[in-house]
Amino acid sequence: MAELLTRVTAEPMEPRFGYSSSIMFVGSCFAQEMGRRCQEHYLDTLTNPFGVLFNPCSIADCLGLLEGYSINPYGCSFIPEDIIETKAGFCSFHHHSSFAKPTAQEFLDNANSELAKASEFYERKSWVVVTLGSAYVYTDRESGMVVSNCHKLPGSRFERRRLSVDECVQALGHYVGGNPARQWIFTVSPVRHLADGLHENQLSKSTLLLAVDRIVNRFDNAHYFPAYEILMDELRDYRFYADDMLHPSSLAADMIFDRFMDWGFDPAQRNLLEQASQLRSMMAHRPLQPDSPQAHEFMAMRERKLQEFLHQTRGTGLTNDK
Repeated sequence: MAELLTRVTAEPMEPRFGYSSSIMFVGSCFAQEMGRRCQEHYLDTLTNPFGVLFNPCSIADCLGLLEGYSINPYGCSFIPEDIIETKAGFCSFHHHSSFAKPTAQEFLDNANSELAKASEFYERKSWVVVTLGSAYVYTDRESGMVVSNCHKLPGSRFERRRLSVDECVQALGHYVGGNPARQWIFTVSPVRHLADGLHENQLSKSTLLLAVDRIVNRFDNAHYFPAYEILMDELRDYRFYADDMLHPSSLAADMIFDRFMDWGFDPAQRNLLEQASQLRSMMAHRPLQPDSPQAHEFMAMRERKLQEFLHQTRGTGLTNDK
């Protein structure tokens, strides 16, 4: 029988991550999708502490702030001078617009709270998954800063250009090489940026792929997962895309996540992953009569099972915030 798919193969990663690992996801909306799925399986996960980031310079800026905060919290905290006013509210050029707040003080309080939590998480020196979305950057003409998001401000305020492969390697390789105790996984987002044009999108993705290849070949603690190739070559049919024909559908994201776990997750802990899936289904169940004694008994039972699972996998019980 003819093969109907172009299979993308990848040698299983060594070392592997598991339930004793802390995993930070940083980068594009694809990182958001993979991070959410890890959280749903109760892995110790933190995703995009500054919101969705697309380009290597902004991701490097995020990593630098996380490292710097652990050394000097006062020197790396966000201050009023970082704030910009946008149509969505008060935000900064370090953050995605989802961080915008109605007042400047609300933005500062939230941004610094998230920075403190993320810095503590990052310092656990376990795993960082970086998903690169675009090699194009926008530089604010007023400050000279490469911005994470233009926040729908006038286009004349920004200068747009494509990073070189060397610039991408320099921006990210600094953190990989400077943290040999931490394992790094790189992916290139399969989401196309049509605003750049199809040809320029391909040039952008090619730049990112070449940069990641250099980093992975240069550092033993860097690994590459072929999410881009799986969607582009193996799942190339449009049935695997969302309605916008740009983002992976939920089915495609689930399939890529399964491949990611086959590639990087500790096979000795597969039974825990299956338990997590069962727990997830149990936690999602909504009793038809939530005030009945049977419903209260069920909810107490599932909370007890969750706490037992978290104690088994992390050595501690946590509230159900995952």
